[in-house]
Amino acid sequence: MKKTLLSAIVLVAVTAALPWVLGDYGVNLATEVYIMAILAMSLGLLMGYAGLVSLGHAAFFGIGAYTVALLGPAIPSTIVLIALSMVLAGIIAWVTGMIFIRTSRFYFLMITVAFGQLIFALVWQLKSWTGGADGHKVSAPLDFGFGELGSPLALYAVMAVAMVIVYVFLRVFVNSPAGRIVQGVMDNENRMTALGYNVRFYKVLAYTVAGAIAGLAGSLYAYFNLFVSPELTGWMFSGQVMMMVIIGGVGTLMGPAVGAALFIILQNFISSYTERWPIILGALLVTLVLVGRGGIVHWVGLARTKIFVRQKEASLQKSSSGHLYGK
Repeated sequence: MKKTLLSAIVLVAVTAALPWVLGDYGVNLATEVYIMAILAMSLGLLMGYAGLVSLGHAAFFGIGAYTVALLGPAIPSTIVLIALSMVLAGIIAWVTGMIFIRTSRFYFLMITVAFGQLIFALVWQLKSWTGGADGHKVSAPLDFGFGELGSPLALYAVMAVAMVIVYVFLRVFVNSPAGRIVQGVMDNENRMTALGYNVRFYKVLAYTVAGAIAGLAGSLYAYFNLFVSPELTGWMFSGQVMMMVIIGGVGTLMGPAVGAALFIILQNFISSYTERWPIILGALLVTLVLVGRGGIVHWVGLARTKIFVRQKEASLQKSSSGHLYGK
């Protein structure tokens, strides 16, 4: 609990300090990073803690975004719209999860791709509601009862707070008894079954929580971008989110957020110089796979451990030399 509180304090301090050093463009970019970090952390929960690899996770993001876009004119409350986005995405995740979890890992991956494409096709075909390929504007204002929040700094603050809340929630969840069981199921499903746990229930629980959080990210993106399109639900976007998780570090909560930040920065800055920026991400991904398992967060932790060990060894050698000299 102390580690969770300390991490939250550090996140709050960093997010509060960034607007002072970033320009208007940097603040806008950081706002997008926070939204994608929420989405990446939700997929990171599935991949790193439940052992479920999904290529249809963007469907829940799109469901959340389209909920705000379509219901915004009829429901003025931002809190209600965000809650509906999470509930709807969570319910669909629960229903589909009950079906998908019955399959093996390879077939689970393929069926999530099919699910994502189904949502993509529905959004594309229901042109009278969704706008089809032309997309749909978001007219609902971001208002929590204190007035409309439309300035870049206000959007930044909302998304930063949302990211911190999601991070703390996920950390509490993975350290809770239910979260420990989910991780146990990933490590050894047969053993957890023998111990009497309903492994299917805990898999569906993780899938539902991840889907609801992805719906939250989608709703926030709708308020940020003020426009939604079918591409938000496609498997290519799901693949990009998966890259964020892998590059940042599977099996960590902060890793996906770091991967999301790197992805968005490369996409925005390098793409202004060359259209071949995906090659850089691809090369980084290949390097991570070939050199060793783990992402950026794992590498940083490994480097920190090696430095600590070397400092400790140097301190011991110095201490030993001092004792010998004293004799």
